[in-house]
Amino acid sequence: THLAKNASARLDVDDEALNPLVGSLLDFWHENRLDTGLPDRNAFDPARMTDWLGYISVYEYVPAKDDFRNRLEGSYVADLTGENWTGQCASAVDAKFGGRFLTELQEIRRTRMPSVDLIQVFQNDYGMAIRAMLPVSSTSTGEADQIFVAIFANGFRPPNGP
Repeated sequence: THLAKNASARLDVDDEALNPLVGSLLDFWHENRLDTGLPDRNAFDPARMTDWLGYISVYEYVPAKDDFRNRLEGSYVADLTGENWTGQCASAVDAKFGGRFLTELQEIRRTRMPSVDLIQVFQNDYGMAIRAMLPVSSTSTGEADQIFVAIFANGFRPPNGP
């Protein structure tokens, strides 16, 4: 597995299957960790993340619902899946697909560690994609209140993509 600096991240993908963008995104996450163990959300400035921008969706924790709301859907993610979940909660994704997305986000929030795994893309014929979930904090307490979810389909480049 791709561990290098990322020895504490849970990775369920072998290096051979790991898209290079995933490895560089994990390195970026680790390089920006603070004493709280998480990167500050401000480190994830779009100007510093040009390689990954369209692949990332931002989910923000909503304490009153114990759920995560999609604040921003990456354009490549929307192209890959044919869906845009901006403004919707993770529980709505689960309701549509019968999955465990909310539970997975809650686990990332609890452990405060990134995760990389393979997921099936049901909406299109791309088969499997690599998903990285990276907790960040936008609070002074260092709480994991946002999770960046990056999805990379091997060989998939949206129209006009890099």
